[in-house]
Amino acid sequence: MGGLMGYLIGAIIVLPIIIIVWNKYFLKKNNDADSFTKSYISNMIEVNIQIPKSRGLPVGEYPYQDELINTKIAAKNMGKDATTRSHYAFRDVFDGVTKRNIRIVMFDVNRSFWYDIGDSTVMLKINKDDLNNPKYGTKEKPLMCFSLRGANRPLTAIGSGVKDSGKIYNIDTSPRQFDYNVYMYLTYVMPKEEFEERFEKGK
Repeated sequence: MGGLMGYLIGAIIVLPIIIIVWNKYFLKKNNDADSFTKSYISNMIEVNIQIPKSRGLPVGEYPYQDELINTKIAAKNMGKDATTRSHYAFRDVFDGVTKRNIRIVMFDVNRSFWYDIGDSTVMLKINKDDLNNPKYGTKEKPLMCFSLRGANRPLTAIGSGVKDSGKIYNIDTSPRQFDYNVYMYLTYVMPKEEFEERFEKGK
């Protein structure tokens, strides 16, 4: 009986407290990102850029990089815990016109996206403040892009087996995905020091 009571106390009281503390203090998170996402998005302009080829790469090479981000630890099934994760994927591209490095960022999209955008001239949304800041655009601190349009493909180009259908496969970033990309980046990826310097200093 004592063992059962100890288990119930641990599962119902102690574990939730541990999870709350872990989520608040140990997971990488800029807690105030909600307050700044809309203003960051409203300050965007579009830049025209050529994306290099994505297909036909050597074995073991991919046109993007992918990282798993833990976004939350949640209590589940009386004592067992589950990690909520998100896929942070990106591709760095050098713009020969502006001579700047741009990082195309997407969260939780199908990996085929990174192959479909290759060998295309596209429009990328970039924050104007970043574009005017000489500190951004280097390999170490690329300009961040969270929305892409213009890399639409004929349906035959994605392995559908349909020939000469005339249909176009649209892979433009939706407004909802754009908002999600920005929120996730500001919340979980942007370094805490940069976040505070940019958004919270002098607030």
